[in-house]
Amino acid sequence: MSFDFSALSAVFKPYQEKISATLKPAAAMSLVPQQELSLWQSKVGGQPYLPLETAYPKDSEGQPLALLAQINLAEMPALPDFPAQGILQFYIAADDLYGMNFDDQQAQSGFRVLYFESVVEDIQQLKQDFSDIEFNDDECLTPFPLTAQYAVEFLLGQQAISCTDFAFGRKILAAEQLHEFESQYEGDDFYDEFFKPYAELFPGTGHRLGGYPFFTQSDPREYNPEIQDYILLFQLDSDSEDGKDIMWGDAGVGNFFIHPDDLRKRDFSKVVYNWDCS
Repeated sequence: MSFDFSALSAVFKPYQEKISATLKPAAAMSLVPQQELSLWQSKVGGQPYLPLETAYPKDSEGQPLALLAQINLAEMPALPDFPAQGILQFYIAADDLYGMNFDDQQAQSGFRVLYFESVVEDIQQLKQDFSDIEFNDDECLTPFPLTAQYAVEFLLGQQAISCTDFAFGRKILAAEQLHEFESQYEGDDFYDEFFKPYAELFPGTGHRLGGYPFFTQSDPREYNPEIQDYILLFQLDSDSEDGKDIMWGDAGVGNFFIHPDDLRKRDFSKVVYNWDCS
């Protein structure tokens, strides 16, 4: 996730300084199917780290939530304002909306974000038997099979703002709305000559913590002033390569956002959860 600006094509040369100014560190995640992982390792899917005194997360109707991802922060490269240790977990409901509340994307009624500041690596102090956590197989819908589990490898890099980020037009093109800049082109020329090449050079796709998001539809922060200061906390993309089976609807993506002050305070109670698909 780094870029040699000397190789920038002519169409983007006038924007080099503005693009460079948006660079921020991000921890890219590569996933590998893995059957055996400890309860405290970073993972996508699988069984969570849960101390015996911690209740298993459930939705507002009392149904168990599915572990989407677990990040052992000590295994991850250091990122500004992120905890240096502890375990961060993301759970979602196993339903047709993956637990997202369109009316209130911060209501943790169909999803949950948990943070454990200290990690106990003593299996006797952790929940090991999850046979009491039952999902209705006929109605269970998650981005990947509940039996799937993926190990995580992290790679620290720099990422420039993605072209689907709501601030892209303002920060790069000096236009509040993309259509203000797009009007300079004819037909599909803007997409073919600018938007698509930019997305290939500075992709927002993939799995990561920190950095910038990717959307197949639109950025939920654009029309909600109350969350426009929120930054990307975690993104899990659709992924069908090398034996993986992760699919948000029709080739979509899931994102979680947090206010920088809340991240510094380790307060994950007001996280914004969004997913969309083509």
